[in-house]
Amino acid sequence: MKSYSLNDLENMLDFFELKNRPLLLHSSLFSIGKLKNTSFENTPKKLLEFFCELENFNQPAFNYTFPKTKYIDLTLPNSEVGILSNEMIKKGFFRTIHPIFSFVGNNKNFIKPDFVDHNPFGKNSFFDRLTQNNGVVIVLGANPFVATYIIYAEFMAKVQYRFLKPFFGEVKTKEKIIKDSFYHFAFPLNESYKHNYCEFHKYLLDKKIAKEFKIGSSKAYGFDTQKFSEELKNYIKENPFRLLDSKPKYFYIFDKEEKIIKEIE
Repeated sequence: MKSYSLNDLENMLDFFELKNRPLLLHSSLFSIGKLKNTSFENTPKKLLEFFCELENFNQPAFNYTFPKTKYIDLTLPNSEVGILSNEMIKKGFFRTIHPIFSFVGNNKNFIKPDFVDHNPFGKNSFFDRLTQNNGVVIVLGANPFVATYIIYAEFMAKVQYRFLKPFFGEVKTKEKIIKDSFYHFAFPLNESYKHNYCEFHKYLLDKKIAKEFKIGSSKAYGFDTQKFSEELKNYIKENPFRLLDSKPKYFYIFDKEEKIIKEIE
């Protein structure tokens, strides 16, 4: 297994031209190998020390149990998408308020920990702030498709094959318990089509909207959010279903249950 150093990570940030912009990092520590001169047990601590020197460092802290449990405590380390995000939660960093798609970061003004993020893909959401500040998304050692930012870009492009689906329940924060509906921009359950992002990611690499950086045993994939979002609109302009593996039969809305609103010709 190849190893990597903190200097390699510094070179990675320079490669993606992060500078002082916000960073959203998806990571898989097992995939990139061993951090030089560091045990695996101490690696999360070393990496957090490195990344938290940035002015605006963020990680996804997603948890997918809420649709079934109707409850989540956002003060607990219950992220299902990585070791680093749970380490940040344990250390008391700031976390956005959404029961499924929450984020944890070191910049309070950017995270806005008191703002209830009902629609995590809409205006004024974490993703929207990331875009307005021309933030950078880096996927380190994982499949580029885990970058949930693409759903935000689809929402802003007003794609009709997804719809806003509410989930009602309780969300506990440090200050309060919130009983309300929270949304996901979801695919309908009774359709067979799936996303097909592979060609889009190749397209972004060819156009140099996205870039790849070799590190350790794996690589990092990254992009500027503003360019990504605009290019997605261009990509689906002639074919609104270009990001899918097949054409949908119907469009849906949610009105107490999934409801067909239009048959697609």
